[in-house]
Amino acid sequence: MLDFISGLVLDGFLPVFTSMLGFLPTVVLLLTVVSLFEHGGWTLGFGCTTLAVSNCGDDKRLVRFLTFIPCVAKLPVLMFLCGMVLGFNVFGVVFLYILAVFLGLLLAKNAPIRFPRLRKISLKDLLVTIIKNIFDFLHRISFGLVLAISALYTLQYFGVLVPISAILTPIFAPIGLDNPALVIAIIFGLVAKEMIIGVLLSFGLSSIGFTAATGLSFAIFVLLYTPCLPALTAIKSKLGFRFATQTAIFNFCVAYACAFAVYMLLLLI
Repeated sequence: MLDFISGLVLDGFLPVFTSMLGFLPTVVLLLTVVSLFEHGGWTLGFGCTTLAVSNCGDDKRLVRFLTFIPCVAKLPVLMFLCGMVLGFNVFGVVFLYILAVFLGLLLAKNAPIRFPRLRKISLKDLLVTIIKNIFDFLHRISFGLVLAISALYTLQYFGVLVPISAILTPIFAPIGLDNPALVIAIIFGLVAKEMIIGVLLSFGLSSIGFTAATGLSFAIFVLLYTPCLPALTAIKSKLGFRFATQTAIFNFCVAYACAFAVYMLLLLI
């Protein structure tokens, strides 16, 4: 038991949280720009998909739209992928956000969506928003990292992780995600999207060997794929088990198709 705890701390938590320190300056920059868009009323974002679904009524088209819009838990993952993996600036995150909104509008089939009104930007309020978003990010990511590292190290310790990834890896090979770390990150992301960063940092970005094709394919898949379990539970409570299952499968297929198209295109370039 002592070996397990010491290994979890020294080989699990310590390397990952040390890696996160180098990522923080990029996070602050990206969150500053995202806060600018949010404060000016230029986004369709919301705090949490689960809460948004719970408060949106029983219109299936609107629920479908909401499941495609990046929530506050998914945006840090996109920022991480754009900043650390793809080498994009903040406009990479904005592009992915716009892509998700466009697909949501296209696939929701005229959902009753209210677009936000543009607001004047107050420097004081903007600074408050930036600081709040940074603290929210640190809180969510810390929770996601602890949860992901604990679960990942436990599965590795008992030798369960490799068989699971070996079974599922061939499914994702056609979209370039044939590395077990990426498959495991996708699985953990179904519980909470913040856990994706914890899995990637636990394995180490250098060991994953991201290329432009695999990195963008992974980012687009994470952007669009199945909502987390709490969101699916909210959908089930509001619209039934059948629609929740359909949503999970539909979003997965859309994400897979888009990632496949992007991956194939980049391989041809």
